[in-house]
Amino acid sequence: MTTPFSSHGLLLLVGLCCLLLITKTKHEKLYEDPSIDPFQCRKVALTICNVSITLFKKMAQLSGNGNILFSPIRVIAAISMLSLGSNGNLSKHILETLRFNKTGLPEAEIHKCFWYLLHSIHQTEEPSSLQTGSSVFIHQDLTSVDKFVKGVKDLYHSDMISINFTDSSQAKTQINNYVMEKSQKGIVNIVKNLESDTFLAVVNYIIWNAKLDSNFGCRSVKVKDYHLGYGMTIKVPMIHNMAMHYLFRVEDLSSTVLMLTLLTGNFATYFIIPDPGKMQKVEQSLTYPHFRRMRRQLLTRLVDLEIPELSLSETHDLESMMSLLGITYVFNSGTNSSDMNDTLQKSFKVVSKAVLTIDEKGSKPSTNSCFKKLGSTDMGRMQLDRPFLIFIQDHTNDVPLFLGRVVNPQN
Repeated sequence: MTTPFSSHGLLLLVGLCCLLLITKTKHEKLYEDPSIDPFQCRKVALTICNVSITLFKKMAQLSGNGNILFSPIRVIAAISMLSLGSNGNLSKHILETLRFNKTGLPEAEIHKCFWYLLHSIHQTEEPSSLQTGSSVFIHQDLTSVDKFVKGVKDLYHSDMISINFTDSSQAKTQINNYVMEKSQKGIVNIVKNLESDTFLAVVNYIIWNAKLDSNFGCRSVKVKDYHLGYGMTIKVPMIHNMAMHYLFRVEDLSSTVLMLTLLTGNFATYFIIPDPGKMQKVEQSLTYPHFRRMRRQLLTRLVDLEIPELSLSETHDLESMMSLLGITYVFNSGTNSSDMNDTLQKSFKVVSKAVLTIDEKGSKPSTNSCFKKLGSTDMGRMQLDRPFLIFIQDHTNDVPLFLGRVVNPQN
């Protein structure tokens, strides 16, 4: 005879199984939507790559000699998402400025491809490796952007939270607390200020804590000199690693390129190390076809590598990025303003944060005998002890995750 307790337990178990089955079926149905063509979506990914390199060049011209780091997929997705709430002409302006008109895809298909590409990133997430998220905070009395709200939820993997923006200080605290909790305290105080008449805030982030693996288990960490340039040197932890890597020259960029696939995650990480004094030339000459040509040169070889531990974090207000890209106005609710700066400052805020770390914390160092044994073989040698460029892309759909310039690896 079944006791009441076991009966309830059985019903609960059946209910949970049904819930999991329904959730999985819906999830798979969305990802396998026949109306989404992965080949066409690669066009969107490649467009994001090209636009982000254009954006990087303009940022490099304005940033002096400091670090640059941003997430192309997160930045471009946030800007594209804004077109969902705009009228026809304004939506066309945003998407054409982002060059999506050159893909030949209808607007609806472009947004579907963002769902597909963002989903592919979420599929690779591991709590200890990659975290990424997007949240939209909308004023509780705002009811005229139904298309935007639905698109944000269905197409851009974003949470939609209704809050009271009347008290901007309280709204800022609520936004920061929500993002901090969602990112497991990886993102703290992402919004620094909020205008008093803000009605919408879009916040996204990406965090990657990567570890450098070794085919042969040869790795260690030592504090060594890192040359910032202009005669300045600092001490940083350098990871010494012997493994099979991709190492080659790109003569028209006056650079040596190291491509790693041994970092945690299904990503390709390119380190572009310009010859001394050539950083500015490389930044202004770099194009995405360079990376496509690099792939055709990929041959692995044993490399004696020294790479600095990275601890990088950058927060960007997308108003300035949209201006650099040539987006002169964005949608707004209930105003006739066509000035993008006025709209952003007085109506809504868009913030994107990228955090990238590469270290050996928690890894067991190798014995010296490992290095001595491999050191007797023929190998390439690479020491990243001066500023370099970094580009990180997923293998599956060519989605660009990070792009930047590293001057100080511990900044």
